[in-house]
Amino acid sequence: MILLIQLILSISLTIIFAVDIRMQLEIIDVFKVLLMFLGVNLAIILLVLIIFIILIYATSKSAPSSIKKHKMFNYFNHYIFNFLFRVKPIVIGKENLPKDNNFVVYSNHVEYTDPFYIKQVYKDYPLSFISKEELFKIPLVKTIMKSIGCVPLSRKAGDRQALQAVLQAINQVKAGQPIAIFPAGTRTHSNSMNDFKPGAFKTAQKAKADISLVVLYNFHKTIEIFKCFKAKIYLKVLPVITYDEYKDLDTNGISDLAYSRIKEELETFKEI
Repeated sequence: MILLIQLILSISLTIIFAVDIRMQLEIIDVFKVLLMFLGVNLAIILLVLIIFIILIYATSKSAPSSIKKHKMFNYFNHYIFNFLFRVKPIVIGKENLPKDNNFVVYSNHVEYTDPFYIKQVYKDYPLSFISKEELFKIPLVKTIMKSIGCVPLSRKAGDRQALQAVLQAINQVKAGQPIAIFPAGTRTHSNSMNDFKPGAFKTAQKAKADISLVVLYNFHKTIEIFKCFKAKIYLKVLPVITYDEYKDLDTNGISDLAYSRIKEELETFKEI
């Protein structure tokens, strides 16, 4: 909808401008019209971003699990990370999305853009993330992340805050707000995988929640600056691993199970 409005406004205002200057088929006039078209589009993009920031601050006090807030976030998320970033997400396995909110999402981690596209897939859920605490030191980012229920996690070994973060995440899942976690902890910037940290699966285990696995492929292309065509990225939602399926495993076993399933699908993508 935002894109359609932008297109209509930019074309309309450009035509009005062309008529107003009595455009002739001369290079200088064509150049002026092109500048007008670009200027209108840039102004609309800036306006959209300002509206997004205002709405984020206006809704920051409402419940982090509010589905209306998450849908609003995804509305702008789609505009920014699909249109402005020139990316075309291809989603496979939508039929495997969880039937309720009692689940934790685990995925391989490629780029900083990963969470935005995962949220688009889980658009009907108030999905939040466990995120590194450094991100919560950036003013606007901190407001957005706290607003939708993201949990800051310290990556320092033995940090008491890390334990508190896990407990907070467990309680959120039990309360009906699903959490997404990148169990590798670090990005690969490629279609390879880093080893998973078994401790990341304590959240699902202690919350007695189902596990929803997502495979990300070609996500390193999302941050390419100059793209002639939209970059195609792939997200595949794997069948849910129910709590009953893994309840007899320890976190090492759960980690190995999740890793092997994502790794297998990732290798399949590479063969395409």
